[in-house]
Amino acid sequence: APVLHRFPDVRYLSITEINQFRKSGCQIVDIRSPTSFGAGHIPGSISVWREGLAAFIGWFLDYKRPIIIVDDFNLDLDHVLRHFTRLGYDNVAGVLSGGFPAWTKGAQELQTVPTCSVQQLKEMLEKEHPFLLDVRDVKNWRAVGHIHGAHHIYIGELLRHLDEIPKDEHIVIYCDAGYKGSLAASILLSHHFHDMTNVLGGMTAWKKAGFE
Repeated sequence: APVLHRFPDVRYLSITEINQFRKSGCQIVDIRSPTSFGAGHIPGSISVWREGLAAFIGWFLDYKRPIIIVDDFNLDLDHVLRHFTRLGYDNVAGVLSGGFPAWTKGAQELQTVPTCSVQQLKEMLEKEHPFLLDVRDVKNWRAVGHIHGAHHIYIGELLRHLDEIPKDEHIVIYCDAGYKGSLAASILLSHHFHDMTNVLGGMTAWKKAGFE
């Protein structure tokens, strides 16, 4: 690997440039919150929140295709880029100029991920039987407990177990607080799963609500 004497500067990309990268093949990392990502994101994006970058981008990104970063207000991006550089990603093409609001103001296409509260999930489970997917690590699955009937696949190993998840059922995803659930939903969307819901608050909210 080439020696870096300084961290790369942030490069801001226009909507036109990003769409050119999308046509030729790129990786889009959306670092906003699960609620923002669920409400609307660039199709094909991977949802990895800021604090989760160091832990999770290595599971899903490759070192060849250009990487584009999407944020809301483009704050403290030097710190964000350091995570990519330290993990060996020299292929960061740049950041969406103007943040995600520029994308929506530019009348660009959007993709969404439905979300729900733990109360809504509780009501849903009383009437329906969705495929309940728990993407926490196995330590939390065992020590903290899990919702009855859930299927456990750790988020980092999700790509190796896609054949265990039905494409013809409603998939409800939960984790500790909703962040890894958003990541899981984005991965499933990129592999042609369409009917899914991310549980905001995750297991933390489920237990705080006093549910079994």
